Formats: sequence, C-alpha cells, structure tokens
Amino acid sequence: MPPYSIEKPEYPYSRPIYRPHNKPTGRGWLFLGENGGPCDKACKFCYYAYQPDLVFFDLDTIMMIINRFRWVYGLDACDISGGEPTIYPQLPKVVEHCANIGLRPTIITHGQNCTEKKVKAIEDAGLDDWLISLHGLKDNHDAAVVNRRGDGSGGFERLVAGLSHMKRPKRFNSTLQVHNYDILPKMAQWLADHQEPTCWNMIQFNPFNAWSGKDVIDFQVPMAKLGPVIGEAVEIAEAAGFEVNVRYFPFCVAAKYGFAKNCINYYQTQFDPWEWGLEATQRMSVKQINDYGGVAAARRRSCDAIRESRMNPKCKTCRFSPICEGPTIQYQERYGLDEITPAIGEPIKDITWFEKKGNAWPTI
Repeated sequence: MPPYSIEKPEYPYSRPIYRPHNKPTGRGWLFLGENGGPCDKACKFCYYAYQPDLVFFDLDTIMMIINRFRWVYGLDACDISGGEPTIYPQLPKVVEHCANIGLRPTIITHGQNCTEKKVKAIEDAGLDDWLISLHGLKDNHDAAVVNRRGDGSGGFERLVAGLSHMKRPKRFNSTLQVHNYDILPKMAQWLADHQEPTCWNMIQFNPFNAWSGKDVIDFQVPMAKLGPVIGEAVEIAEAAGFEVNVRYFPFCVAAKYGFAKNCINYYQTQFDPWEWGLEATQRMSVKQINDYGGVAAARRRSCDAIRESRMNPKCKTCRFSPICEGPTIQYQERYGLDEITPAIGEPIKDITWFEKKGNAWPTI
C-alpha cells in the first residue's frame, strides 16, 4: 500500500485543514445492509436502532454497489457503514475490492470490536482510514452508546483499546446531544492529548427516519446551548492541529460563537472530501443525472430541495440563503426562530465562502 498522503490546499485556509474543501466530493456512502444493516449497539440517537430484523446484503450485492460507485458514479472513495461494519463477516473482502479498484475505503465504526487481529486483517486488506464514532468520554459515552438492553458499560474502554490497535489514520464523528454537549471542550482536549491530529466532525442531530415524526426528542439540545461549547471545543482542537467541521449548523448562529468558518451544511458537503455525493447517496440513475444537467447540477438540485423544505420568513431574507438550508422543520417547530439572525445584503452564492474568508461576517 502506498504511504498515506495529504493534498495541499489550492488557496490559503483560515483553519487547520486535513484535505482541501474546494473540489466536488468523490466519496460515497456504502452501507452494508438494509437501512444500514445489523448493529450490536442501539445508540440512543441512532436512526435505525429501533427497526427490527435488519440484515446485511450478500457479498455479491455489495460488490455490485462498489463497482457502481467507481465505474458509474466515478467516485474515488467510500465510507463503509452499517449498522456496524466490524460484525460483517466478510469485511476484509469488501475493503480489498474497494482498494483494488481505486475506491479508497473508510470504515465508520463504534470501535468496540476492534481487536488487534481484526484491525490487522482490515488494514492489510487496503483500508485508507477509520472514522470513529466518539460520542462522549467515559460515562457520558456509555450513557449514549448502549446495547438493546440499554447498557453501555465498559464501552469507552473498549473503544480506547480498539484505537490502540489502529495504524491507519483515525478521524472522529461526534453527534451533538444531551449526553455530550457540555463536555465538548473536554472531548477536544482528550483528542489533543491522545490522538494524532486529523479531522473531528461535530454533527448537529438531524431528525430523519425514526425521529422524523417526533415533536420532542429528549436528547436534542438547542443551538443556543450548543454554540458556546462548540466554539470553545473548536479553539482547543484547532490549536492541536485538528480540522474541525461542524455539520448542519446555520452560519448565522455559528457566527455568534466564532465558528462560522467550520460549518458544513448540505451545500458544503458536496465540496467536502469527507462527505458523500448526493447523487450516489440517493442512487440517482445516469438518466436522471443527465436530465438534471450533470453531477454538479444534480447535487445542487438535491440541496435546493432540502433548503426549500425548511424555508421560513427569517431565513428567506438572509444573504446566505443560497448556500444554507437552515434548521430542520422539527427544530423550528420545537424551538422557534429566535436564534436566527439573517445577514443583510446581496445574496452570497459561493458555497465555499466561509472556507475562503474564515469568520469574516460580511456587511452590506
């Protein structure tokens, strides 16, 4: 396997960056089964934890999806996910096929099954990197990442043990929820003290699938509480060299706490090397993509549809409306729009504006 390399950005960035965010993403979401497939956990905020009888696809089906990603959609990377990929018996074969055809494979995992033997087999098969679900520290983590009996005891220790076996780069995802939001700065410091700087994604919860019809979600946290601790966590992690991305957080709220430059909303995901091209995620046909005017237009169309579904009187007047979808409808109905402060002026259509300009908030 060739040594891991990091591309140099094409223009100066105002924050630590692990890979550039100025080109269309070539990554896809390779889920291993029906609605992700089986998992040995039932995280309290998971989209699929409460759906019974999930199954993995057979290996031939997964190989077909891999080939489609590479040769139909033209992707060059993928995130292998479940469910939990590390319980899929033929995972090394999946990783090997991805690597062999130029679809750099990442595994998204809770990390608790990552024995030395299993990690070696997966990495030897050609893994590019790991994406670790880190949803707290110690008791906070174990309160959220639980099994179907609601027990998460010992999970954080197993995660840390799994990390110790990994030789390939490790990136981290943290879903923002009641079990971890108030310790985000401590999580940032833990990453700074214990991990090589790569990429940390703090992800605003989106109420999809099982959560889409609920008015009140007990682990959800309003942005006014999230903002200050995210801002502090960003400062700590960036000082240690981490690229920090805050996903699905409106620019206007983030700007109050100094991390607008870190926000990756749906439009920005399509220029984020760590996120998924929507045409592949939505399994668009080649005819659909061509009818929309090509890949870029198809992706823009999907983002526009999300924005339109969430549009409200405040967001409609904001100059960032062309590149920000705003809060979900469930969030708006639960918490209202008082946190939203529209930016006044000519509309800004450059999706990577904050990536280039940093925290600068434009005036009229």
